[in-house]
Amino acid sequence: MNLYERLTPKNKKSIKEHGKRYPHTASEIIAELKNEEFFTNVRYGTAWDIIKICKLEFLGDAFTDR
Repeated sequence: MNLYERLTPKNKKSIKEHGKRYPHTASEIIAELKNEEFFTNVRYGTAWDIIKICKLEFLGDAFTDR
C-alpha cells in the first residue's frame, strides 16, 4: 500500500484544498506519495510541505497504520 492510500481522509482533504491555490505543489506531493511505501523515504521538501499543509508536528502522523 503506498503512502497516498494510507493518508488519513483529513490530510487528503487538506492537500486537495491546498491544490486549488497551488496545483503544482499538490500534484508533486501526491505523485511522490503514490511512489513511496515508507514515510522515511519521502524527500525533505515534500515532507515539510505535508507537515505545514496538514498542520502536523510529525510526518508519520499524516498516515493511518497499515
